Amino acid sequence: MGFFSFLHFFNTIVYLYLAVYIFIINPKALLNRMLTVIFSCFALWSFASMFIQNLHTSEYTARLFEDISSFGWVSFSSFFLWFMLAFAGKKEMLKKNWFYLFLFGLPIVFIYLQWTDFLIVDHSKEYFGWKAIFSKSIWPYLFFLYCFLFMAAALYVNIDFMRTTREVFLKKQAKIIFITVVISLSLSSLTDIILPLSGIQSIPSMADTFTLVWVVGVVYAMGKYKFLTITPGTAADDIISTMFDSLILLNWEGEIEYVNQAALDLSGYKEEELKGKSIEILLPIQDLKAGVVEKITRESSLKNRDFVFKTKKGDNVSVLFSSSHLDAGAGTTGGIVCVVRDIPGRKKLEEEVLKSKKLEALGILAGGIAHDFNNLLSAIIGNISLVQNILGAGKKKQELLKKAEDASLKAANLASKFVTFSPGGWLYIKEITLATILKNVSASGLPGKNIDYDMEIPARLASIYADEEQLTQVVENLLLNAADSMPGGGKISLRAENKTLKAETDLPLKEGEYVKVLIRDNGGGIPPENIEKIFDPYFSTKERMSRKRMGLGLTVCYSIMKKHGGHIAIESKEGQGTTAVLYVPAYH
Repeated sequence: MGFFSFLHFFNTIVYLYLAVYIFIINPKALLNRMLTVIFSCFALWSFASMFIQNLHTSEYTARLFEDISSFGWVSFSSFFLWFMLAFAGKKEMLKKNWFYLFLFGLPIVFIYLQWTDFLIVDHSKEYFGWKAIFSKSIWPYLFFLYCFLFMAAALYVNIDFMRTTREVFLKKQAKIIFITVVISLSLSSLTDIILPLSGIQSIPSMADTFTLVWVVGVVYAMGKYKFLTITPGTAADDIISTMFDSLILLNWEGEIEYVNQAALDLSGYKEEELKGKSIEILLPIQDLKAGVVEKITRESSLKNRDFVFKTKKGDNVSVLFSSSHLDAGAGTTGGIVCVVRDIPGRKKLEEEVLKSKKLEALGILAGGIAHDFNNLLSAIIGNISLVQNILGAGKKKQELLKKAEDASLKAANLASKFVTFSPGGWLYIKEITLATILKNVSASGLPGKNIDYDMEIPARLASIYADEEQLTQVVENLLLNAADSMPGGGKISLRAENKTLKAETDLPLKEGEYVKVLIRDNGGGIPPENIEKIFDPYFSTKERMSRKRMGLGLTVCYSIMKKHGGHIAIESKEGQGTTAVLYVPAYH
C-alpha cells in the first residue's frame, strides 16, 4: 500500500469512528444524525480514493470506485447546507417539502451524470495512482456551481447565526465551524477543481484529506464547548433559551453561570454583568438578611415561593421563585436551576379587583345619598331663586343670596360626582375623537402657569367609544394634577397610539382594540408609600378645601374609565415625574 492509499485508509477510519461516535452520543438529536450522514459521505469518498490513488489498481477499477465515491463528493454540499440550517434553528425552511426536493434532487441528478460519464470522462496514470479528467462539456461547471452555491449558502447561514445568537457557546461553535470549513474548502478547491481545470494533473486529489481540518474543528468544539453532547450545562442551555419564564443557572456556591434572555429583560442587566456574580445581586437586603441564598444553595428544591427580585435600577419586582438541584452523579451537585416568574400582573389584577369592590360598595352608598341630596338641593336652590325675585333689588341681600346659590350649585356638582360611582350611572356613549376631547379641555383653559404643553395626536388614531363630557372631565383632572405638581412651571406632554391587547395581557381589560393615551409631567413625582392609595376616595397630598382639593379627582377618573370598559394607571417615581396611562375602547 502506497503513501496516498494509506492516507485515505486513515481518513476512512477517522470518519467512520466519528460517524459512529457522534451517533451514539445522542441518536435522537437531528444534528447528530445529520453529521453522521456527512461523515459517512466522507468515509465513502476516502474509502474509494484508497483504490483510485493506488498504482496497482486497474483503470476500470479506478473508474468504478470513482463512480462509487460520487455518492460522497456529490452529496456532501447538500447535507452540509441541511446541517447548517438545523444548527441555526431555521425550522420554517426545514418544514417546506419543496426545499427537500431541491436539496436532494440536484445531487441525484449529478450522481446520475457521473455514472453516465458526463462529469468525469477519463483517468490519467500518475505517480500516485489515477487522476480524474473532467468532461469539456458544461456539466462539470454546473456541478462546481452547485457545490459553490450550496456551500456559500451554508456559510451565510452560519455567519448570520453567529451574528444574531445571544448564546455564547453557540456563537463559539459557529465560529469554529466557519473557520475550519473555509480552510478545508479553500484547500480542497485548489487540488480538486482549480488545478485540474488548469490542466495540472500531477497533484493528487486531496479534498477528503483537507476536510479533516473541519473534523478537527468539530472534535475541538465537542471537547471545549460541548458541541453535540448532552450535559447538565447544555441541557440547561436548551431549556434557558426556549422558556418564557426567567431561568438562572447557578453553581453550588450560588454564583450565576448562565441566564436566559427573559431574566436579562426582567433584571435590566447584561449577561456579562451577571455571569460569575452571586445570586445576591438580584435579591434585596431584607432577603439577604433572611438567609435566602443559603436556602437556595442548601435546600434541594424550592417551589413557588413568593420572592422579591431586585432589578439593576433598584426596583423590587414580586416573583414566584422555584429552584432545583442538578445531580452530577455520585451524589454531588452539578448546579442549581432557578425559575423566576414575574407576577406583578397577578398582583395588579388583585389590586384592581379590590379597588372595584371598594368603589362598588362606595357607589351603592353614594348613589342613594346623592339622589336624596340632589332633591334637597333642588328645593334649596328653587327657594333661593324665589326669595331673590320677591326681595327684588338690594345689592347686599342679593349678594348674600348669590353666595348661597353658588354654594348650593357646587354641592349639586359634588353630588353628581357621587352619582358617577353608583351602579349604572349616567353615560351617553357615542363615537368621538381624542381631538374633540382636547378641544373641549382647551376651550375651558389649560391649567397651570408657565406650563409648556406638548400634545401630539397621530393622524390615523382610531376614534373612541365614550361619553364626551365624562372623558373630558378625566383629561381635565389629569392635566390639573400634572400642573399642580409643577407650581414653578414645567412641561406636560400628551401622546396617543392605537393599541391591540391580546387575551394574555396583564391589564384588567378584554382582548381588543384600544386607544392608549399617555399624559406625562416632569414634576416631583409620587412617593412609593402613596402610589397605591391615589385612587382611594378622599386621599390627597394637597391642602383640603382649596380649589378642587377634595381628593375625589382620581377616584372619579377611575370610576369613569371603569364604566367605559377602559382602564387608568398611574406610573411615577419620586423626583422623576408622573405618567398617567389611559386605555379607552376604540370605536368599531
